[in-house]
Amino acid sequence: MTENLKPQEGTDPDILQALDLEENCFGLYTDNNFIFKDFEKSLKMASLAWKHSPLFENDEDLTYIHLYSKNRSISEFGPNPEALQEAENLIKAHRRACLEAKVDLAGTCFFEAVPEHLMSRWFSLRDSAIRSILSKTEKPKDYSILHKAHVLATNINRQKIIIDGEAHRVQYDILSSATGRFTTTKGTYPILSMDKKQRCNLTPQNDLFLEIDLNGAEIRTLLALSGVDQPQEDIHMWNMKNALPPWISRPEAKEHFFAWLYNPKNHNEDYEKFYNKKVYREYYDGKAVKTPFGRVLEVDERKALNYLTQSTTNDIVVQSCYKIMKFLKGKKSTVAFTMHDSVVLDFAKEDHHLVSEIKEIFETNLFGRFLSTVKIGKNFGELKEITV
Repeated sequence: MTENLKPQEGTDPDILQALDLEENCFGLYTDNNFIFKDFEKSLKMASLAWKHSPLFENDEDLTYIHLYSKNRSISEFGPNPEALQEAENLIKAHRRACLEAKVDLAGTCFFEAVPEHLMSRWFSLRDSAIRSILSKTEKPKDYSILHKAHVLATNINRQKIIIDGEAHRVQYDILSSATGRFTTTKGTYPILSMDKKQRCNLTPQNDLFLEIDLNGAEIRTLLALSGVDQPQEDIHMWNMKNALPPWISRPEAKEHFFAWLYNPKNHNEDYEKFYNKKVYREYYDGKAVKTPFGRVLEVDERKALNYLTQSTTNDIVVQSCYKIMKFLKGKKSTVAFTMHDSVVLDFAKEDHHLVSEIKEIFETNLFGRFLSTVKIGKNFGELKEITV
């Protein structure tokens, strides 16, 4: 029989705060104690944590309170925000001092250089603020997809990407965008806005990059929301065959379709045989769109369809990337980053037998299966499509 280590009803739950500011410095703060080894018992006892950490291998067992705060500062919730901010500033000052003194933080745990009383005060004040968030804030209705996005982004944030031989980091903000789309935080590499020349300078740490990109993702989301079967061919070519004159090129077809889709006043009988622009009404209450992933997006009606399709598509991609990340656990290949409607893997040739299964994971979602393309290359700017 497995011992029940979860908190008993009526007791204050253990809340984990990870000490992982530096790559070589891992620990936990919980129940007014710091723990730097033998984490297993504390991990089993807790069901709550502030944020995700590599220490938390089974993230499904934890609820992350950070996601309740919707990007508000933790100091806003504590009983003494000034004291919490002061303690945090002192911690930052100690770190600056270490860097100015040329202390090798790559070989020394930063927290060993901070006075223990300051560490205890900072984490204790944080614990009080986190408990205040927990008691005063409802669990978000879209928590499930936020959880997956948070874990995925945290794991990507901790990895390095190599550009012109130099290491950089991609740090995603998952909470600032109105539709849930990832943005990059200031001071980290702006992977989402790379130009073609920069892409050629981005190289993998393993053997190659492998990109899987959903074909016409937002269009396929619209078809799915409308209950229409997915064409098993390029969606823009399918539109050209079924709703456009034969002399229009594929780029023109793509531009033509989106000009129709997101302009409420634009009508096209040929498109409207297959696509239902009014499907948003099933998800819109006059003030906000509620997506299939539980997100509630306040928006004017004229933008309701746009928000519904973009947010739903984003969450389809996030959920699939999260599943691939889990699938690759223990493998040499990793999820390097996600960009718009694609996932990019830093891929090792030894995992070549997994490509078909990875592609299937990425294509399969709550609506069924969306077609995708697969490309590989020695750098991110020169990817070539392959048949899988």
